[in-house]
Amino acid sequence: MLLIATSAEIENHPLSETRKKDYLDTIIWMKENIKNYDIIWIECIKESNSFIEEYYPVFYSNCHIPTYTNIGSNWGRALEKFLDLNNITQEYITHLTGRYHFLDQYYFEKFEENFGYDLYANPDEHEQYRTGCFTLRTKYFKDWIKETDWEYMNYIMLNLEKSLLNYSKQKKLKFYEYDKLHMEWNIFGKGNPSKALV
Repeated sequence: MLLIATSAEIENHPLSETRKKDYLDTIIWMKENIKNYDIIWIECIKESNSFIEEYYPVFYSNCHIPTYTNIGSNWGRALEKFLDLNNITQEYITHLTGRYHFLDQYYFEKFEENFGYDLYANPDEHEQYRTGCFTLRTKYFKDWIKETDWEYMNYIMLNLEKSLLNYSKQKKLKFYEYDKLHMEWNIFGKGNPSKALV
């Protein structure tokens, strides 16, 4: 499995130190708990010199469009550039939003116990898949990224969670449904961060 963790280091952001701590918490957990996976970080905003380089390889997408209001569209452009420039040989790709923290190894244990599905994800209450962490067979991950028009997705404000659900239904993917992810993260929104737990 290839685990792709995404980061967005926003300089001069009021909560930049909180975000950095989130990334560091994830890095420390990964170093201690998932040593058997290939891991790379994709930095979606900063163009070089991420502090993450001290711990893991970092790919700088350098394709962020600040005028996009749909964060998922910039995410998709970054992943598309990474996949275009790298030959991925692993059978599965797991995506992780780098600010999200695993509480234990539940996600990876369930993946290994139920090996062979096309998509591993946790549905939310809006009939879509949580994209903070999901696993997709590599050939489908590449296909989904390549066939999605990220500019149009930004224009119609289709979120990433719904895009993944639509793709999986269209391709009739064999789906493993997580009851929970055993993860927590900070929701920044407006004002002080608050914790989310799934």
